[in-house]
Amino acid sequence: MLDRAGRLLSSPRFPLLAALVALVLTLPALTAGPMMDDHANHHFFHPPAGEEATRPDWDLFRFQDADAAALRDRMDRGMWPWWTSPTFRLAFLRPLAALWHALDYRSAPGAYVWMHAESVLLYGLVALVAGLVYRRFFGAVAAAGLATLLFAVDDAHAMVVAWIANRHALLSALFGFLALALHDRARRDDWKPGVWLAPAGFAVSLLAGEGGTSTLAYLVAHAAFVDRAPLRARLVGLAPCGVVALAWAVTYRALGYGVAGAGFYVDPTGEPLAFLHALATRGPALLAAQLAVPPAEVWGGTLPSAQAWMPLVTLPIVAVVGLALVLGLRHDRMAAFWAVGMLLSLVPACATWPADRLLLFPGLGAFGLIASFLTASRAHLGRAGRGIVRGAVAVFVLLHLVIAVPFLPLRIVATAKVMRGEIERAAASLPEDVFRPDRTVVVVNAPDTLVGHYAMAARGAQKEQLRMPGASRLLAVAVAGRLEVARPDERTLTLTLSEGLLHDWTSLLFRSPKRPFHVGERVQVPGMVAEVTSLMEDQVRPRRVDFTFDRSLEDPSLVWLIWEGTQFVGFVPPAVGASVTLPAIDYAQAIGM
Repeated sequence: MLDRAGRLLSSPRFPLLAALVALVLTLPALTAGPMMDDHANHHFFHPPAGEEATRPDWDLFRFQDADAAALRDRMDRGMWPWWTSPTFRLAFLRPLAALWHALDYRSAPGAYVWMHAESVLLYGLVALVAGLVYRRFFGAVAAAGLATLLFAVDDAHAMVVAWIANRHALLSALFGFLALALHDRARRDDWKPGVWLAPAGFAVSLLAGEGGTSTLAYLVAHAAFVDRAPLRARLVGLAPCGVVALAWAVTYRALGYGVAGAGFYVDPTGEPLAFLHALATRGPALLAAQLAVPPAEVWGGTLPSAQAWMPLVTLPIVAVVGLALVLGLRHDRMAAFWAVGMLLSLVPACATWPADRLLLFPGLGAFGLIASFLTASRAHLGRAGRGIVRGAVAVFVLLHLVIAVPFLPLRIVATAKVMRGEIERAAASLPEDVFRPDRTVVVVNAPDTLVGHYAMAARGAQKEQLRMPGASRLLAVAVAGRLEVARPDERTLTLTLSEGLLHDWTSLLFRSPKRPFHVGERVQVPGMVAEVTSLMEDQVRPRRVDFTFDRSLEDPSLVWLIWEGTQFVGFVPPAVGASVTLPAIDYAQAIGM
């Protein structure tokens, strides 16, 4: 039986078979519908009456650049919350992915089944090319097929397949993997077309999304462990891809792309010390999620204050797994290639909050490494070493085959339930009175900073002639502690948060803790002034904020909402001199978990 399995895994047709398995397991994505940014993307390509697109289709992912006037306009309209950093920038160069979205949304808006089918097919291609890469490096042996299968059924890929807006990651991986295979053929087989085809594939990967930078991780690892030419020849061989990387980086900066002023994202070049901290905390979390447990989304559901605990949980897991891998593969140069490629490809992923959707590139190296481990000889090991290795083999097979196969479709269904359900419930709960240009929607509290914006975009997609409100104002996100709402006078509402503002990860999307507030700091937007009157003990985050409006809080132009349970409900401001206390929003309940 083992011989038959070995012949199947080493068959030249096995990468295609694994790709078909990947397609079948990800079919539940077809019914996932629009999620989060998908609503905003529909809104971008089909703006409601009275709005116009502010940038070309290929620049879909330039959410906010260094244009101060554009930042002020978005804050005035309520797209960005009042606490947004004055230096906030969130812009990604993903023209190929953006143009693909433009084709979808402009030719068949609302055809989400088709859009999901494209992503499923694209994932099948990624799995197929990953299989070709493994076969290229391993040869026609069982390890190549095993690595392909492990990659194809990895349940960590659920979100990247199910979320239409995340298609850029699949596109980057497809061409990044191709570039690696072409580069290897050019270097080891002296295949001349690969000298220019590999950099071309790398360039396409970068134009699909910044995740393509992880291709460079494997090219460097290749030069270190696979290419056996003299050092100078190896460096010359890397030069074309190095030129592509340099040209991309210069263009990226020159055109104003990048991140700044946010706590959710960290710019490696603009904030080197903060990025080193991110590597130390987020890196082990991503590595543990890739090799073992827990999924990186576990940390996404916690408060930012839990970041300090991530290494305490994940480093021991990584250490134990790493010990087993070293025992089983310490003299294997190819295993070193996979390991170094995996580790280096995690570096760009640490620029944002940990999530399994970031693990496509690291997964290529991880499953090459695990397949090497599972098929390696154990003859050189002592009794204790064999025991450790056998335990690791059992864990890897359990996690990456027995559990992963059913969990991939199940996680797709769960992802859709959470990411689609919250927005749909929020959209359905918005009163019709919201959708008038003479109205200002005031959301006292919400489970995250994005749900209101997405909910309005979702309702706008349902009714083409629906007008957006003149402005929206999110006062706070309170998912921990309690929120006291007091009214000192006719036009002022005072919010006191026991856990302070910016205690959740979505609030940090718009302002880094590195930019503290100060007592007396005022932020003015049309019709409202927010003034920080008290800080938390950290002297960074506001504890109490006064919101003074230019009219009575009972003015009919103000539509008041709070979040209760799983939806928005109307809110009546307390009488002058009175106050109410709102409990923290149960975030798990809010997103339908």
